[in-house]
Amino acid sequence: MDDVIPLPPIRPEEPVQSIRAALSEIRGYSHLTNYRFVLENGVTSAKSSSSSSSSSTILSLPTGASPYTGLDSVISTRVVVKSFLQDGLELNDDSANNKTTTSDDKEVKVEVEEMVLDEFGDLSALVAHDDGEENNGLKDGSGFRIVLERYDIALIRDHIVRLRSLLDGNAPNSITLDEKEEKSVVPKQKQEKESIKAPPKDMPVFPAGKSLSPDIYDLKKFFYYACGEDPTLYLNDSSDTCTGSTKEKSTTTKNKKKNGKKRNSNTNANTNNLLTEGGYTDDISTEQLMKQIIPRLNEIEEKTRVVCNICYSGFHPPPQYRQFIGDLAYLEVTLPDGELVSISATSLGFYVNRSTLTKGDYKFNPSPAATPCFSHELLDCLLLHSKSFCDSWNEALEASEIRNELMAKINEDGPFHSFFRVAIRGDFPGYKKASVAAASEGIDALIQIPSWLVPVPRVQSEAENSWNRNCEHVYSPAKAEDDISNSFGVDVRGGSLRDWNEELQVAREMPMGSLLERIERARVLNKVLTDFGEAILLGVKAISDGQVTPMNPNEPLRSQVFLHNNIFFSRAVDAGLETFKVAKGDKAARKSASRDLHCLGALHRMERTGLHTLATVVVDYLGSRFVCQSILPGILSGEKTHTLLYGAVETGVPLVWDEEMHELFENTLGKGFMIATRPMPRQPLTPKRIAEIEDAKRASPLFVGNGNDKPVDDETNDSLSPTIDLCAPLEAKGIRGSDQRKYVLDMTRLTPRDANWVPKNDGGTGKWDSHLETNEAFVSNARIPENLYDEEWTLAVLRSELVSNYAQMKMAKYVQEKKEKDSTADDNDKSKEDKPAETDSAEKKDMSKDDIAYLNSLRFNVNVFLPEIQTLEGIDNDAFEQIKKDEEMVRNAAEYLWDNIIPGVTREIRLATVHTVPHDGKSLTDFIHQRGINCRYLGRLAKLAQMEEEKDRMQLNSFKNNQVSKLDRRKMPLFWLELLECEMVARAAKHVLDRYLSFTNCANVGSLSQLVASFLCALVSEGEETAAQTEKRMNKLGMNEPNEDELSGLTIFQTGQDVVTNIPLRSRRDVWTEIEDEIGRRFRYSLTIFNRVVPNDRTPYIPLLRRVCQRNGIRMAAKNYDVGSKCLCSDSGSGGPVVSSYPISALDIIDIVPLMKHAAAHSEGFVACGVAPTTGLPALHISLPDARATLESAHVYHNKKMLSRALDFAQEAAMLYQRVCDTPAHPGVVRCIDLMGSILYDAGEPAVAAANAGRALGFQTQISGFDSPDVINLHFVMFQCLLAAGEASKAIKHIKAAIYLMELIGGKNHLELPNAYHKIGTVYHGMNDLETALRFYQKATSLDSCDRLLEAMISKSSALVLAGVGNFKLAVVNEKRAYQLFSVLLGENHTLAKQSDQALNNFARAAVAHGTLVVDKQKKQKEEDAAEAIAFEMITEEVAEEVKKRKKKNKKKKGKK
Repeated sequence: MDDVIPLPPIRPEEPVQSIRAALSEIRGYSHLTNYRFVLENGVTSAKSSSSSSSSSTILSLPTGASPYTGLDSVISTRVVVKSFLQDGLELNDDSANNKTTTSDDKEVKVEVEEMVLDEFGDLSALVAHDDGEENNGLKDGSGFRIVLERYDIALIRDHIVRLRSLLDGNAPNSITLDEKEEKSVVPKQKQEKESIKAPPKDMPVFPAGKSLSPDIYDLKKFFYYACGEDPTLYLNDSSDTCTGSTKEKSTTTKNKKKNGKKRNSNTNANTNNLLTEGGYTDDISTEQLMKQIIPRLNEIEEKTRVVCNICYSGFHPPPQYRQFIGDLAYLEVTLPDGELVSISATSLGFYVNRSTLTKGDYKFNPSPAATPCFSHELLDCLLLHSKSFCDSWNEALEASEIRNELMAKINEDGPFHSFFRVAIRGDFPGYKKASVAAASEGIDALIQIPSWLVPVPRVQSEAENSWNRNCEHVYSPAKAEDDISNSFGVDVRGGSLRDWNEELQVAREMPMGSLLERIERARVLNKVLTDFGEAILLGVKAISDGQVTPMNPNEPLRSQVFLHNNIFFSRAVDAGLETFKVAKGDKAARKSASRDLHCLGALHRMERTGLHTLATVVVDYLGSRFVCQSILPGILSGEKTHTLLYGAVETGVPLVWDEEMHELFENTLGKGFMIATRPMPRQPLTPKRIAEIEDAKRASPLFVGNGNDKPVDDETNDSLSPTIDLCAPLEAKGIRGSDQRKYVLDMTRLTPRDANWVPKNDGGTGKWDSHLETNEAFVSNARIPENLYDEEWTLAVLRSELVSNYAQMKMAKYVQEKKEKDSTADDNDKSKEDKPAETDSAEKKDMSKDDIAYLNSLRFNVNVFLPEIQTLEGIDNDAFEQIKKDEEMVRNAAEYLWDNIIPGVTREIRLATVHTVPHDGKSLTDFIHQRGINCRYLGRLAKLAQMEEEKDRMQLNSFKNNQVSKLDRRKMPLFWLELLECEMVARAAKHVLDRYLSFTNCANVGSLSQLVASFLCALVSEGEETAAQTEKRMNKLGMNEPNEDELSGLTIFQTGQDVVTNIPLRSRRDVWTEIEDEIGRRFRYSLTIFNRVVPNDRTPYIPLLRRVCQRNGIRMAAKNYDVGSKCLCSDSGSGGPVVSSYPISALDIIDIVPLMKHAAAHSEGFVACGVAPTTGLPALHISLPDARATLESAHVYHNKKMLSRALDFAQEAAMLYQRVCDTPAHPGVVRCIDLMGSILYDAGEPAVAAANAGRALGFQTQISGFDSPDVINLHFVMFQCLLAAGEASKAIKHIKAAIYLMELIGGKNHLELPNAYHKIGTVYHGMNDLETALRFYQKATSLDSCDRLLEAMISKSSALVLAGVGNFKLAVVNEKRAYQLFSVLLGENHTLAKQSDQALNNFARAAVAHGTLVVDKQKKQKEEDAAEAIAFEMITEEVAEEVKKRKKKNKKKKGKK
């Protein structure tokens, strides 16, 4: 029947919401929003549905309308409302036993007995049980009846939102939910073609005149190169297309209309022919297929959108008397033909009323029109009323179906290639409206983290001045309504604000007895924290836009705090003198917020500890750092509702201590994080510090004295002990909330302060001081401070990885010494009698206690080296001596970091012993963090890299001068120093730009995009243009590039009254001066690659631009930028009109998004997050230990080569992760799928392994974008798997993508590039394409390789190819180089050296023989040439004689005449 939708087989665990979501993709049902499902058994015809219309009505409905429409449809009351009727029936049952039941009563009783599906549950509760009794539960053959329900005002709003979405290009494209039935609709010819396997495509071709290395500066082609595609195969006809569009514009309007009608009439026919009549043959390449399909998709994109504006009428809301009649809302609908219709919305549905909306003649009459076209759905009402709307909707349905088929055709290669096709869609013709092109670019909706590059569609439109992109913005009253009614994340329909803290704590306290309970707990935690993060993003955006009123509006802007959506927002600035803290200043406060979040994240991962933490997120946006937390219960209700148990809140107040809270800290922090319990002064601040604070308070004009200088009574002070035992940071606070839970706040550190960043006079190691004394460059560089007295370094702590590493090292030494001592004791006791077993066991037990005692002695005191804190000397001398020992222990750990860990990392990079090489700044940060190194040591790492590079140069010079006979195999990669400096510049640039943005945004002066563009121009250039150079460049501007007058006319910035002064200049020199000062202060390093007087060819401009954009949330247009040349930096701080900047203009800055650091995030660090149109969050930590344990077991079995067990565990781990986060786009799922691919590859199934690796690549791209380091690693995995599976052409594309991304994010000296080019050459060499292989070998040779043995292998491979093409002379040269390297690196007796020597001799003999053949051939050629020359002379002489004879004959003839 028409109104019966067959369902595919479903499981009992299937959520009801998934059935509703599937139904929203079906024609005739997609616009239904207000209905319920009722379980029915034995559904055989449509007539059994009590909500459907009569058969006559169904036959007369327009195409695409719902079968549940019209006046004959049954609209039921909501079940929750019927409870009133049920109660009334139950009350009257006794009095009406003898009465005849009316039809209405029967209807009510039937409805009460109906099995209604729970919209928030699954189907398991409805399953029929085989207990021998007849029941009406869910079983095979059951059906779900759709029962329409009445509307209220909120449901009307939801219905309108859904219809707007459908009309905006989301028309349904399916007619059934049964996949088998869908397949039966496909034409037979298409099915036959799909069964025929396409032949393998040809290998990628590299023309001789084309560079093998992609152009990383042409960011317009970023998405092509990042996917391993050749842009010329897709865009080679762009010039013809543009020419055609230009010709179209020159024609008359009449001709354009005629041509448009022809194109429109032929579009569907052509598309259907291509789909069903073999238009796309199997031998067509993927590129050609996309060049044919994507323009078609672009053409039909506009047809999927119905031009129909639906907004609330000016008569809305209904007056009171009409509301009580039943009117809920009044709507204005502008139909495609321009007709303006007034619609009344009631609880039963929608109908056309009699109100007139003619401009200047508005008349209110909400009564039904003569033809009201009533329907429960607004779409059906419009379809019944307007033929133009009906035609447009039918056209949209047809276009949507065609689009679905075309998308299925080009998305057969998996999700990764689908992302690529979405990203490049705007480069193809077909769009007629720029607004449609901009709206259809859906890459941001597919990628979780906003990309720093935004594809800009090429639009064929007649709009002038397309450079300002005004034509891309569409007129939409609906968007204006949504913006005006924006609640910024607050659920206004929920009745009350969400209690985030209570939801989080309840979720953490959920039972964990069984696996299902742990999964449910993890799901709830993930959902609450995800919603919390989304609410924070919307809240921060609203606060920055001035949409939220602060709690303290009379205070300065920097001190204002906000309470929005039950979340507390504050800026990370110095809280003032009244707040107890150790570090002072805004820099310290900014760092403290990040440290606090990091520590709370560590506590969150400990699951249940008894210590409760608040949901916390830190957001960086437009130069301001916002600290966002859930509300501690009772904190806003006065001091009596919460109790301070640990620490202090106000300055000068003695520390509060509670024994129960202390034991909780000891069991949690002491045992979990190796934190020692140590006595501390109850009044921790020095008298000098307290006096300074009191003096500053008295100097404040708002100070009011109370005549009491002491915070507590003398008697109370005398009764308290002068010291307390602390097992937490001094600033930490333990508070019992009004819910009686114990919360911990201000957990600023879980490890001690780094003694390397403590001044030597204050007890530090003095490493930097000695470094300054031994390094003259540091002494002469005024940018590096002479000492370490900096407010920010108070919060410079050791990483927990270093503390663990140091403790393991000390424990290993202890165990080794103990074994040596025990072995000595055993030797001495050999002559003695054996002791009883009890004594032996007692000794072992005593030894285990000693081990535990030694392990406890390795705990660190986190409160050492704190400034302006009282010492215990004279108060508790024993404790004072213990603190001295603690300081010495911290110094030893810091020296261990300086002397062992940091040089060890340098050795790892040099010797290439790392498993995964860092590709960019993000992976570099993770790499050094895993080894316990903080990012402030980047300068130290860079200095060691410089020393290693100098050592390599000296060794090479000594070898060339025959001073040494051996060379090290490994050289220090040039890439390492470039990567370190790039990351330092990016981090320093963030702090400098934050200062600019913070003032400019808060003062509301100037253009933020112009400020950012000018700043970026300074970073990616080698100098500033002169006035003459600027004028010369401006004279060469293209037709679509704005000049200064056009830029200045974009907007008005000031009226000339309140001129803002003291804004820092932003010239290139000023920008780099501040950046280098920041690098000198933060990293104690002087740049050697960036911003040099003499331009350096090692400067990685594009990697720097990418990293700066990522660290600041900047999104740029994907264009070809002239980086590395002269720049023009505009002084946008003056508040004047927009001016030109080069090579990046203000119009190239698309957006600036917030950066979020979530306490429950999966990885550390700030992540860019989108706010509109979709909200993107960083992946969160999955609080399910079972998933991690299962994945670890899979790795263990994989290492043991138990592949079947390993595969089972990997699949189970992926399932567990996915059940928690409800999406495969999570790093945990990706790791599982990647492991599955490795297992299958080892099992000899490369094709299946490649399929799994392709899934992992697609999901990782969805998580982190096209250019993340994890994506590069997966491209290499895909290359290996596809090559083993015989798909060489696809494998080459993936390694091409990896090469481009490595050069894009790491620079041209990336240490993996030579190896990658060599691999490609090896593939072509194996396919006997010697010319291409030779080009790749030569490219690999031209790059700087850090492995001399790899250089030898590349030279040997080049020699083989050269010999294959007959160039034995160059083959000898390359083989000789390979032999020299083998001999120097491995020795002459090594097998490779002997083989190379033999090959060299063979090539030499072949070269001689080939040379002899060439000489003989040349000699023979000369003889042949000489003979040919003689023959030619003879022929020439004969011809000359013939000519003479003819002339003589002619003369004789003339004489006779």
